[in-house]
Amino acid sequence: MVFNSYTEFKKALDAIGFSDVILGVKDTIQENTVYISLAGSKKTGADDFSWVIGYTYNLVASVPDADSSLIKQLSEILSGGLTFVSYSDSSHLYNFSGQVYLPVGQKGEAWE
Repeated sequence: MVFNSYTEFKKALDAIGFSDVILGVKDTIQENTVYISLAGSKKTGADDFSWVIGYTYNLVASVPDADSSLIKQLSEILSGGLTFVSYSDSSHLYNFSGQVYLPVGQKGEAWE
């Protein structure tokens, strides 16, 4: 799925039913939460002048059940899908990762 802004992506996550979306990391992992971190930026320009036109974010979704409908729905909205990462013995949660590209210029950046 293509998103026009971070706000649009956040609304899609809210519609799926994730309880929280966290930019960065936390000391403890919570169930039904998506953690987002910046992976890189896409720039355009020429002759020593360029500007950022979008960002790629890494996502980690933590759920209590590997067959969670949240994971299936999140995988469907991400163009690259999700990959199982690990099961955490300390938090008893399954972790899945993926990436999403979000353009800039439409307001609603992740840090706004």
